[in-house]
Amino acid sequence: MEPSGKEVQDVLSFQIKTISELVQQQITNTIASLDLTSSQAFLLGYLCHLHQRGEVVYPRDIERHFQLSHPTVSGLLKRLEAKGFLLLEPSPEDRRCKRILVTDRAIHVSTQLRQGIDDVNRQLAAGMTAEEISQLRGFLNRMIANISPVKGGIHP
Repeated sequence: MEPSGKEVQDVLSFQIKTISELVQQQITNTIASLDLTSSQAFLLGYLCHLHQRGEVVYPRDIERHFQLSHPTVSGLLKRLEAKGFLLLEPSPEDRRCKRILVTDRAIHVSTQLRQGIDDVNRQLAAGMTAEEISQLRGFLNRMIANISPVKGGIHP
Protein backbone atom coordinates (compact mmCIF):
# COMPACT_ATOMS: atom_id res chain seq x y z
CA MET A 1 0.00 0.00 0.00
CA GLU A 2 1.34 3.42 -0.99
CA PRO A 3 1.95 5.88 1.83
CA SER A 4 -0.23 8.97 1.89
CA GLY A 5 1.15 12.35 0.83
CA LYS A 6 1.67 13.37 4.47
CA GLU A 7 3.52 10.12 5.28
CA VAL A 8 5.81 10.62 2.27
CA GLN A 9 6.58 14.18 3.33
CA ASP A 10 7.28 13.12 6.92
CA VAL A 11 9.55 10.29 5.80
CA LEU A 12 11.40 12.46 3.24
CA SER A 13 12.07 15.30 5.64
CA PHE A 14 13.32 12.91 8.32
CA GLN A 15 15.55 11.04 5.87
CA ILE A 16 17.01 14.29 4.51
CA LYS A 17 17.64 15.55 8.05
CA THR A 18 19.32 12.26 8.96
CA ILE A 19 21.55 12.34 5.86
CA SER A 20 22.47 15.95 6.56
CA GLU A 21 23.45 15.16 10.15
CA LEU A 22 25.47 12.09 9.15
CA VAL A 23 27.31 13.98 6.41
CA GLN A 24 28.09 16.82 8.79
CA GLN A 25 29.36 14.33 11.39
CA GLN A 26 31.58 12.55 8.82
CA ILE A 27 33.05 15.81 7.56
CA THR A 28 33.52 17.13 11.09
CA ASN A 29 35.47 13.98 11.98
CA THR A 30 37.56 14.32 8.82
CA ILE A 31 38.43 17.99 9.35
CA ALA A 32 38.78 18.08 13.13
CA SER A 33 42.58 18.26 12.90
CA LEU A 34 42.35 21.22 10.48
CA ASP A 35 40.72 23.58 13.03
CA LEU A 36 37.64 24.02 10.84
CA THR A 37 33.91 23.49 11.29
CA SER A 38 32.00 21.80 8.47
CA SER A 39 30.49 25.13 7.39
CA GLN A 40 33.93 26.74 7.31
CA ALA A 41 35.33 23.75 5.40
CA PHE A 42 32.63 23.89 2.71
CA LEU A 43 33.10 27.63 2.32
CA LEU A 44 36.89 27.35 2.21
CA GLY A 45 36.71 24.57 -0.37
CA TYR A 46 34.44 26.74 -2.52
CA LEU A 47 36.76 29.75 -2.17
CA CYS A 48 39.85 27.69 -3.06
CA HIS A 49 38.07 26.31 -6.11
CA LEU A 50 37.23 29.83 -7.30
CA HIS A 51 40.79 30.95 -6.53
CA GLN A 52 42.17 28.17 -8.74
CA ARG A 53 39.91 29.42 -11.55
CA GLY A 54 41.23 32.95 -11.03
CA GLU A 55 37.85 34.35 -9.96
CA VAL A 56 37.52 37.36 -7.68
CA VAL A 57 35.04 36.76 -4.85
CA TYR A 58 33.18 39.15 -2.55
CA PRO A 59 31.03 38.34 0.49
CA ARG A 60 27.84 39.13 -1.45
CA ASP A 61 28.79 36.39 -3.96
CA ILE A 62 28.86 33.87 -1.11
CA GLU A 63 25.55 35.16 0.27
CA ARG A 64 23.91 34.60 -3.11
CA HIS A 65 25.52 31.26 -3.91
CA PHE A 66 24.81 29.62 -0.55
CA GLN A 67 21.66 31.63 0.27
CA LEU A 68 23.14 32.82 3.55
CA SER A 69 22.48 36.07 5.37
CA HIS A 70 25.05 38.85 5.47
CA PRO A 71 25.73 38.37 9.22
CA THR A 72 26.26 34.62 8.74
CA VAL A 73 28.73 35.12 5.89
CA SER A 74 30.47 37.93 7.76
CA GLY A 75 30.95 35.69 10.81
CA LEU A 76 32.27 32.79 8.76
CA LEU A 77 34.73 35.02 6.93
CA LYS A 78 35.95 36.70 10.11
CA ARG A 79 36.61 33.34 11.77
CA LEU A 80 38.43 32.02 8.69
CA GLU A 81 40.50 35.19 8.55
CA ALA A 82 41.38 34.90 12.27
CA LYS A 83 42.56 31.32 11.67
CA GLY A 84 44.81 32.45 8.81
CA PHE A 85 42.86 30.82 5.97
CA LEU A 86 41.97 34.01 4.12
CA LEU A 87 42.43 37.74 3.90
CA LEU A 88 39.78 40.39 3.41
CA GLU A 89 41.07 43.42 1.57
CA PRO A 90 39.34 46.47 0.12
CA SER A 91 38.49 46.11 -3.55
CA PRO A 92 40.57 48.32 -5.85
CA GLU A 93 37.35 49.25 -7.71
CA ASP A 94 35.23 50.05 -4.65
CA ARG A 95 36.99 50.37 -1.30
CA ARG A 96 33.67 49.80 0.52
CA CYS A 97 33.63 46.20 -0.76
CA LYS A 98 36.01 43.61 0.65
CA ARG A 99 37.63 41.15 -1.72
CA ILE A 100 38.25 37.64 -0.34
CA LEU A 101 41.74 36.22 -0.87
CA VAL A 102 42.76 32.71 0.16
CA THR A 103 46.11 32.22 1.87
CA ASP A 104 48.79 29.59 1.30
CA ARG A 105 47.46 27.81 4.40
CA ALA A 106 44.03 27.56 2.79
CA ILE A 107 45.45 26.19 -0.44
CA HIS A 108 47.44 23.64 1.55
CA VAL A 109 44.43 22.29 3.44
CA SER A 110 42.10 22.45 0.42
CA THR A 111 43.50 19.14 -0.84
CA GLN A 112 42.71 17.48 2.49
CA LEU A 113 39.24 19.04 2.46
CA ARG A 114 38.59 17.80 -1.06
CA GLN A 115 39.66 14.27 -0.12
CA GLY A 116 37.36 14.27 2.93
CA ILE A 117 34.39 15.52 0.95
CA ASP A 118 35.11 13.07 -1.88
CA ASP A 119 35.20 10.21 0.65
CA VAL A 120 31.80 11.22 2.04
CA ASN A 121 30.35 11.55 -1.47
CA ARG A 122 31.68 8.08 -2.37
CA GLN A 123 30.04 6.66 0.75
CA LEU A 124 26.75 8.36 -0.08
CA ALA A 125 26.76 7.04 -3.65
CA ALA A 126 28.02 3.52 -2.89
CA GLY A 127 26.11 0.94 -4.87
CA MET A 128 24.47 3.52 -7.16
CA THR A 129 24.89 3.65 -10.90
CA ALA A 130 25.89 6.86 -12.69
CA GLU A 131 22.32 7.14 -13.96
CA GLU A 132 20.89 6.80 -10.45
CA ILE A 133 23.27 9.46 -9.14
CA SER A 134 22.24 11.77 -11.97
CA GLN A 135 18.56 11.18 -11.21
CA LEU A 136 19.15 11.75 -7.50
CA ARG A 137 20.88 15.07 -8.22
CA GLY A 138 17.89 16.11 -10.30
CA PHE A 139 15.45 15.12 -7.56
CA LEU A 140 17.46 16.91 -4.88
CA ASN A 141 17.79 20.07 -6.98
CA ARG A 142 14.04 20.02 -7.56
CA MET A 143 13.40 19.59 -3.83
CA ILE A 144 15.73 22.50 -3.07
CA ALA A 145 13.94 24.65 -5.64
CA ASN A 146 10.57 23.59 -4.21
CA ILE A 147 11.38 24.89 -0.74
CA SER A 148 13.89 27.61 -1.53
CA PRO A 149 12.91 31.21 -0.77
CA VAL A 150 15.04 32.20 -3.78
CA LYS A 151 13.65 31.20 -7.17
CA GLY A 152 15.68 28.34 -8.59
CA GLY A 153 17.34 27.24 -5.34
CA ILE A 154 21.08 26.78 -5.01
CA HIS A 155 23.38 25.16 -7.51
CA PRO A 156 26.63 23.90 -5.95
